[in-house]
Amino acid sequence: MLPLLVNHSPDLLKLWESGYDMEIIGDQHLLVHQIPYVNSVKEVKYGTLVCVLTLATPVRVGLPPDHTLFFIGETPCDNNGVALSGVVNNSNTQHLTNEITVNHYFSSRPVSGNYPDYYEKVRTYSEILCSQAMAIDISVTSKPLNRKTNE
Repeated sequence: MLPLLVNHSPDLLKLWESGYDMEIIGDQHLLVHQIPYVNSVKEVKYGTLVCVLTLATPVRVGLPPDHTLFFIGETPCDNNGVALSGVVNNSNTQHLTNEITVNHYFSSRPVSGNYPDYYEKVRTYSEILCSQAMAIDISVTSKPLNRKTNE
């Protein structure tokens, strides 16, 4: 059974249906696991994107509060092992909650200033990281759970 937030939030439901490995902790944080990225020695690794959730109602998310998110993993790099300085705002380990410790803070502002929903926010950051990993290994995917039957 899907959590209420996913069932009642079209953008979270679209993430789930697209096959992202997602988890919601405390109705305050969305974690998207198994996101491929490249480390400094040009190895493909898997990390976790972490978004702060805002609630429109107790069972539905609102708009993302801003264009940033957190990342759990090594410093993400391009396919040549050069840090993605255009995305990584800082690399300080932080404890967001007792359950969530992050390593990096990302900032990739869209032209509009903010993402229209959580689906677009996660998809964009995921594609930034995954595209570099795919340059090394074309078989990697940020959507490992393939739930959608019509694709």
